[in-house]
Amino acid sequence: MYELRIALRHISARKRLTFFAVFAVALAIAVIVVLMSMMTGFTEELISTTVENSPHIVVSSADQKEDYVHFYNYYSEQIAAMDGVEAVSPVFIGQAAISHKDNAEGIDLNGIDPIAEDTVMHISDDIVSGDLFALSRSNKGIVIGDKLAEDLEVVIGDNVDIVMPGFGAASYKVIGIFDSGTPNDESIAYVRFDSALDFFDENGVASKINIRVYDPFQADVIATSIERDTGLDALSWIEANKEILDLLNTQMLIVWLYYGLIYMIAGFGIANTLFTVVMDKKSEIGMLMAMGASKRNITMIFLLESLILGTMGVLLGCVLGYLGSTALSSYQIDLPSEMYFGLTTLPLKTDIMNYAYAIVFSFLINIVAGVYPARRAAALDPVEAIESA
Repeated sequence: MYELRIALRHISARKRLTFFAVFAVALAIAVIVVLMSMMTGFTEELISTTVENSPHIVVSSADQKEDYVHFYNYYSEQIAAMDGVEAVSPVFIGQAAISHKDNAEGIDLNGIDPIAEDTVMHISDDIVSGDLFALSRSNKGIVIGDKLAEDLEVVIGDNVDIVMPGFGAASYKVIGIFDSGTPNDESIAYVRFDSALDFFDENGVASKINIRVYDPFQADVIATSIERDTGLDALSWIEANKEILDLLNTQMLIVWLYYGLIYMIAGFGIANTLFTVVMDKKSEIGMLMAMGASKRNITMIFLLESLILGTMGVLLGCVLGYLGSTALSSYQIDLPSEMYFGLTTLPLKTDIMNYAYAIVFSFLINIVAGVYPARRAAALDPVEAIESA
């Protein structure tokens, strides 16, 4: 295949231009692979944190004037039997103050069945001291977050007072401390479900029913089924975090536009190299055409040159991108949590699809970049090309 031999000879004849064209593509690939690793890691970590630290679906009363779900046991059994539902957990929530010695904080006191709530929220995975399931055996036990424990200056075994105007006060023993890495660590405390009902003088009601589903991305569909079958209000994590997900989609669109601009810049480098070769090799192109080479053959020569330059750039870029991602992931880059939805470090995830997208997009740009120089070469008049030498 003489077109390939000629293409290789053109590339090797102008080493400096070839180097800069290849390096432009390699740099574009490397930058985009690193950026995509950051974006993939950020998106997956944010969604994972959102999904794992909140119920997939929260069921509450459909009546805006009603604070509680009545007959929660009946509804819990009905929802648990639905397709796609993994676990349900009724929860009673009341606002109160918690104090120890001279320290006091406002909290949301959550009455739970520890086994049911753990199947939904996996609280036991976050326990750093004590035992969540000890709540089942203690009517006066309480589990609090590590930030709240720090503010109150309490440790396992200490007693704290729960105070609510109109409901009196009660003393609880700290039997567990959790660290979820979320604001819940300083604002939520867990007690046994019946203990919370007794404290707030309620009976037979729940504030909400937390639900975990097998496929979190089907939460919207299941929530709709729950509303239809029970008449209750069901809010999925997707709907509850719609603003965050919309922001991620918008950010992804902007990032892909940015990727496109980088690829275009790299493509211009290849186009410039090929165009320079066309101008420099006019006489050679004229001789080839005079010897019987067709316009198709000439076009093929320069498209092959573009493909070769692009392949060299892609291979070098993938290596540079991998090294860059690996180097960045070895360092813990701190982020201000208030700006990045609670994420404190920059997450990176090396995904093979990031390389696949970069390679495919790069090859398309490289082929497009080679079309104009190739057509320009094929359009040369053989006589004029030879005379211009």
